[in-house]
Amino acid sequence: MSEPRYPAALPSPALKQPRPRLEGVDLARWVAVTGMLLVHFSVPFIPGDTVTAWLTHQAAWGRSTILFTFLAGVSLAIIAGAREPHRGRKANVTAGRVVVRGVVLMIIGWILTAIVSPTEAALTVIITYYGLYFLMAVPFLRLNARWSAAAAVTAAIVGPQLLYALRRSNDEGGWFHDFTQSWNQVSPGHIFLEQGLLDLSVYGFYPALSYVAVVLAGLAVGRLDLRSHTVRLGIAALGLLLNSVAYRASWHAWESYRLIDEMGPREEHQGPVPTDDARWLLSSASHTATTPEIIGGTGLGMAVLVGCLYLADHLPRLLRPLIATGTMALTVYVAHALAMAWQANIDHTAGDLAHWLNEYMPEVFIVGSIVVGFAWHKLVGRGPVEAWVSTVSKAVVPGGGVARKARSAPGSGEPGPGGNSGPAGPNGGGPEAPGSSDGPEGGSGGPRAGGPAPTAPAAGSWAPGRPEPGERRDGADQRAETEREPERSSTGLRST
Repeated sequence: MSEPRYPAALPSPALKQPRPRLEGVDLARWVAVTGMLLVHFSVPFIPGDTVTAWLTHQAAWGRSTILFTFLAGVSLAIIAGAREPHRGRKANVTAGRVVVRGVVLMIIGWILTAIVSPTEAALTVIITYYGLYFLMAVPFLRLNARWSAAAAVTAAIVGPQLLYALRRSNDEGGWFHDFTQSWNQVSPGHIFLEQGLLDLSVYGFYPALSYVAVVLAGLAVGRLDLRSHTVRLGIAALGLLLNSVAYRASWHAWESYRLIDEMGPREEHQGPVPTDDARWLLSSASHTATTPEIIGGTGLGMAVLVGCLYLADHLPRLLRPLIATGTMALTVYVAHALAMAWQANIDHTAGDLAHWLNEYMPEVFIVGSIVVGFAWHKLVGRGPVEAWVSTVSKAVVPGGGVARKARSAPGSGEPGPGGNSGPAGPNGGGPEAPGSSDGPEGGSGGPRAGGPAPTAPAAGSWAPGRPEPGERRDGADQRAETEREPERSSTGLRST
């Protein structure tokens, strides 16, 4: 019996099993949102007047916000192509969806602000800022890791200094003061909620002019192969170095060069720095939005991400409830803002249950979020807020033409009907590939890992794109076929 001219087709790249979701990113999201819960509610299960509670609060204060923002950049990189940035039509669809996500997040943030502001809750809703960060990151979605890193470094150096100059001009009655007054008179966000464009980018607690550097740093890291041990160790080493240098330099400025004698302790100004002395720009205190704080916090976020990636790889079952809660971090944040508004409205006439919940809110909410998050993830999937944001973005920017192209081109990696790329998409978490992160909100990106694997071609079948017997091929095709043709020994096929 004569042997077929062509050997059994090798599996097409388009039919390879997609890599599973990078669950370490979800675990890092849980760390970030839990850090904000510790700051806003207090440390659970530990008396508030202990050293342990104080140290835990200080570790989370400001740094959890930067970690949350840094992970937004990582997720943006994943949905925009990971190691291979989207190009052409695909890039336009991704950019359009990110714009819609940003606008929707700003709307959610404004709604929460309208609910929280009338109360006495000590909360500045970050989601509105978060949405603006998305909009500012759109022009950088096509950059590779190197150029994203260059943009992040530039933003970290220039942004805080520009922010200080604009604030100082406003405080001294300069040109930016006049511009601010004129702008705010016609800005609906400022008129109704004091969260207009200038409030979010310059005057707010998380000013975008400084924090966009954190998003761009996350974008650069998300462009790397986050499954590689070498890459992970490099990210962690660089992050710890940045953290050490930034915080140590700030400490030396205050202690070694005696700025503490002239300006007082740095810790007395945790928030926007005074504009009467530019040396405040050397502070690394939380929420100062200075270069040392941005670089130091971002470096710590890089190290935390790597730690979470390894923990999720080695202890997936033990950490499953936390990972599941991390996939719905946005939902948890929204729920905690509503809980804080409820707490602020409790009066002496409330029942015993309400007072008990108010007293034990840190324990109830943090434990409850893990239990409910795990159950919801198992039974439903995405968190409700994440699902709604994703649905709206895909409805406004459907990308149907790109999906049809993907179905007609095996291995193209173009987005499928739901915006998910085919298995051939690059997956250092791949661009919305099955099992990858669907979006910066932490929603589930398609079917979870462990589903049925695509079927490989049967032995003797023709691979996609290979000519039928007798079909004429040009020289390039023949050379490529020769390179792929395995040698046949007396015992069977042997790879060359």
